[in-house]
Amino acid sequence: MRKPRLPNRPARFLFAVASLLLAAPVLAGTWQWRDASGRMVYSDQPPPSSVPASRILRGPTPAQGAATQAASPATAAAAPAPRSWVEKEQASRKRALEREEVERKQGAEREQAARNAGACEEARTALRTLESGQRMSYVDDKGERQVLDDAERARRAEAARQEIARSCTGAS
Repeated sequence: MRKPRLPNRPARFLFAVASLLLAAPVLAGTWQWRDASGRMVYSDQPPPSSVPASRILRGPTPAQGAATQAASPATAAAAPAPRSWVEKEQASRKRALEREEVERKQGAEREQAARNAGACEEARTALRTLESGQRMSYVDDKGERQVLDDAERARRAEAARQEIARSCTGAS
């Protein structure tokens, strides 16, 4: 007695794909919701009005949904309008762009805060040095060394105070 021969793998795969493609239109027009006892219900008719919208998991595609909802306007208000995959993709991309924009702004704010903190620390250090009274010198534009006089020291101290006021807001 011969054993029945099973079709080869590619033929089985093509059969499975064809079955899914044929079943897709049938599933596209179905409603899916959970009833009061928590059981999953599948139907080609909309759920009864006693089913809250939060328990409705899936409705028909928009083309079929218009015909079904036109037949029962009472359930049209209870069921949310299903979104197509294109609308879902557009909404997802919009959320991703908004998230990227927020992250970019936060990054720029962090960079600005870091620059301000650095400038604040430099200005405070310069002011402490100027107020210490120790002898200071600088190199002028001719390349000669000049000693800081009291007027120049006061001018630089005032500039450091202004920088502290500008960049040390919110810093401790």
